Amino acid sequence: MGESRKVRLKVLRQDGPDQPQTKRWEEFEVPWRPQINVIAALMEVQRNPVTVDGTKVTPIVWEASCLEEVCGACTMIVNGRVRQSCSALVDQIAPNGETIELRPMTKFPLVRDLVVDRSRMFDDLRRVKAWINLDGTHELGPGPRQSQENQEEAYPLSRCMT
Repeated sequence: MGESRKVRLKVLRQDGPDQPQTKRWEEFEVPWRPQINVIAALMEVQRNPVTVDGTKVTPIVWEASCLEEVCGACTMIVNGRVRQSCSALVDQIAPNGETIELRPMTKFPLVRDLVVDRSRMFDDLRRVKAWINLDGTHELGPGPRQSQENQEEAYPLSRCMT
């Protein structure tokens, strides 16, 4: 039998903001699947947090919410680029089996591992009232119609629900 394809993640970890001495890289391998995204790979690591050298470690701490590229909770640095990991498909970011490097965003304070404190951003949104008030009595009607082309582009994102 041949080797089954793997996804290798290299994750910059730190136990907390006041523990810079715990900053370290850890590498993990998980089974590859068609359409696997970074979040699904992190879920595999969470189920079996063992590094490539066989060391059992604490599960990686990360966030995700909508898994539809809307909320931004899963945003991290993926291969040097800030992006939402729910839409970061392994086959697109590492088509030849390259190691995928994950780091926390650097513009926000670190909480732990890949989680950052985004409260500053939400406080600023509240301060400038960056929302539309709805009191629940408005008849909103059906949502906007999307073109077939837009639907075809958006559909793969809906498959990232893991």
